[in-house]
Amino acid sequence: MVDWFLILAIVVSLLILLVVGIYLIVHYSHPEDKNEAYFPKLITLLGFVFAGATVLLLPLDVANNEGYAGCDGWDTAFCGGLNMRLFWDI
Repeated sequence: MVDWFLILAIVVSLLILLVVGIYLIVHYSHPEDKNEAYFPKLITLLGFVFAGATVLLLPLDVANNEGYAGCDGWDTAFCGGLNMRLFWDI
C-alpha cells in the first residue's frame, strides 16, 4: 500500500523547489534579460529542482523503509510502497 503522506510530501517539496528556483532566477537575472532567453532559464530551473530533489531523496528513502529490515526486497508489506530504486535511477 502506498503511503499517501509520502506522496503529499513529494508533491509539496517539488512545488517548494519550483517556487524557490523561480524566485532565484527572477531575483538574480539582469533587467535587460526580462523577456528573453527562456530556454537557459528553464535549464537553470531544472538544475535547481534536480539538485534539491537529489538532496531530499535520502530522507525520503529512509521514511519509505520505516526502519523495517524486511524492506530490502523480500517482505515489503510494511514498507511505504514507493519504488525507491526507480527514484534513484531517475
